[in-house]
Amino acid sequence: MDQTALDMDVYRNPPDIDRLELEPGHPGLGDDGYIRRRHELFASCRAARVGHQPPPLIDYTDEEERIWRQVTPRLDELHVRHASGVYLRAKRELKISEDRIPQLRHLSGHLQQVSGMHLVPAEGPIPYRTFYSYIAERGFPVTQFIRHGSKPEFTPEPDMIHDCLGHVPPLLNRDYASLLTLIGRAAVTVPTGDKVLALKRLSWFSIEFGLIEQEGETKVFGAGILSSIGEIPNSLFSPDVERRPFRTTEVIETDYDSSRMQDLLFVIPSLGFLRNEVETLVQRFGVPLQGDA
Repeated sequence: MDQTALDMDVYRNPPDIDRLELEPGHPGLGDDGYIRRRHELFASCRAARVGHQPPPLIDYTDEEERIWRQVTPRLDELHVRHASGVYLRAKRELKISEDRIPQLRHLSGHLQQVSGMHLVPAEGPIPYRTFYSYIAERGFPVTQFIRHGSKPEFTPEPDMIHDCLGHVPPLLNRDYASLLTLIGRAAVTVPTGDKVLALKRLSWFSIEFGLIEQEGETKVFGAGILSSIGEIPNSLFSPDVERRPFRTTEVIETDYDSSRMQDLLFVIPSLGFLRNEVETLVQRFGVPLQGDA
């Protein structure tokens, strides 16, 4: 499977763990150097998160920089042609380079100044409510490790490429940041059950795997697509993918399979439309709109 950039931290709801665990079949298993490096980054990022510190400054290795240089130019070429304007403008303003892995602490500082968002260091998968509790406070958890070099186009868990090139750029947009914060506040407010499932589905088909209309064209909006070399063309051009108009009542009743390439996507008319739909839904769930969400 190509890198589908699955947010397992959100959608598989793991327990909060204090040690690194690579799942069976991970390409890094058996590579002692890679595992040592992952343990090192896990420890430093977890300590920073638990200690309420910004993302640590990382001295990336030559191998990690090589993987970044191998993947990011191909993604950028696809972004220029197919990403939404919201994403492209933000990516250019953040000056995310194809040649060098950026420091998330520096990106976080820029976000804070422009949209009031900041980046929270994440050691790996974190529980659903923990994840969204940060978002409710205008923080976004991000990883700082790089996928294994044997499969540079694939990651079995969200990594730096997924987070930095999928989730981070649109956080610069104030409207996007506000609607995301509203989703976060709702996710930690509503009780478990159908309402939580509805919010997961809403997030999946918009923030993760959403398409959006732009000047008569369909563009890529969701981070799970934006960070995947395979999902971008698949989402827009594959005859095996059904693209439906985004109707919230249908979206929150539609299940998804995070383990494979997506074959059903919804097209959002505009960012403003999505913000209005999110506001309506969370109000129906009993979550008040307090100031700038």
